[in-house]
Amino acid sequence: MIRNKVPFLFLFAALHLLIINEITAQTPKQIKTIIVDAGHGGADVGASGQYENSLRSKEKDVTLAIALKLVEELKKELPGVKIVPTRTTDIYQNPREKANLAKENKGDLFLCIHADSGPLKPGKRQVGTRTVTRYKVTYTGKGKKRKKHSEPYEVEEPVYEYFKMPLSRSGTSVWIFAAHKTSEVMKNIMGGDENFEIEADAVDSATHTFDFNSPEGRIIAGIYAQRYQVRSDRLATYVNDEIEQTGRPALGVNQRQVGIWVLQATNMPAILVETGFINNPEDERYINSESGQQELAEAITRAVKKYKAQVESVNSPVPPPVSNDKKNPATAAAYETRSMKDVKTINVKSRKITVDLYDDGDVDNDIVSLYFNGALVVSKKSLSTNPLSLTLNIEPGKSNELVLFAENLGNIPPNTALMIINDGTSRHEVRLSSDLKNNAEVKFELKN
Repeated sequence: MIRNKVPFLFLFAALHLLIINEITAQTPKQIKTIIVDAGHGGADVGASGQYENSLRSKEKDVTLAIALKLVEELKKELPGVKIVPTRTTDIYQNPREKANLAKENKGDLFLCIHADSGPLKPGKRQVGTRTVTRYKVTYTGKGKKRKKHSEPYEVEEPVYEYFKMPLSRSGTSVWIFAAHKTSEVMKNIMGGDENFEIEADAVDSATHTFDFNSPEGRIIAGIYAQRYQVRSDRLATYVNDEIEQTGRPALGVNQRQVGIWVLQATNMPAILVETGFINNPEDERYINSESGQQELAEAITRAVKKYKAQVESVNSPVPPPVSNDKKNPATAAAYETRSMKDVKTINVKSRKITVDLYDDGDVDNDIVSLYFNGALVVSKKSLSTNPLSLTLNIEPGKSNELVLFAENLGNIPPNTALMIINDGTSRHEVRLSSDLKNNAEVKFELKN
């Protein structure tokens, strides 16, 4: 038994070291290289227009056209950044090739361009009639003398033709690799079907078999969450906002652990833009038009510029925080008048607990104070990848409140923190967000 555990222990230890290195690694000061991936290609056609009177367009062609325009737009707007396309012609690349190309070029961002689809419902309509002969059957006599008589007669019956109905779904969605979470807008588009498959049967979205519920899987997911998920989500949000500004339906930022292999394979912030539904008539015309392709390329470029500016501002000096001490009447008023926007309740099993506080996502000079049951316990401390630790005594029979008070917004608003609570038997992780109008609060309740 011990022998069988050795490989896993080696893997666990290696992954543990990896996650420590990933968490403590500094955020790149600059976005130097951007990878632009045109989804599918070659024998992998991807989705295609199949409804009646569609343009019969192929996803691989649409994605290449948009990606090439995006490459040119990025080069024009970001002249100091290296822009690397995964393909510029109609060739097939498996997701591993794309991921390796991104890593070899030391990419800082991975932008994946796709077109969405979905199952098409069959329709039918009458196109004419035809004359058919039928028979009316009667019987005469009884017993052995019973005889069957068939009398022919003619009738007209309808003739139908069958076709595929177009999708009613339309719009642009943005996807990142993370814990399963779908925006309310996208849920409505899916008709409430959480299992709606984007790009069914497509190679880029092949479902992996890795178990993220296993110990090593949770570690890898933790690495991704700490290192890339927050940044991917931020870039995806910018893209969704820019799409919304064009007047197109923006379907929000959506997350999946399965179904988008190429996103999980790249060790950098990565997003996948489903530019439109290829089996929706309006969307298909839009993503095949020069104007639609250019509009999408420009919207994504504006989002990338905004993301780049924020990432590179992380290393800018932060103004000194305004004094926020409860001994100062003005500060006390600010603390007490801010609303509690982010409130979470944790059940603990010990009267003494330890709390470790980290900056969540990028280390961007977030400065906080902590109040426990109304008393100041931490004053104006910067959050980083090193824990800010404290021990709290939980009083039984009451709700014990730990309040996170933002002293500033850091370089990337809002002020965010990862709180890890340990009561000796259980470990809890809580992510908190606060700003200059709202505090975040964790309530601890002692449960025997």
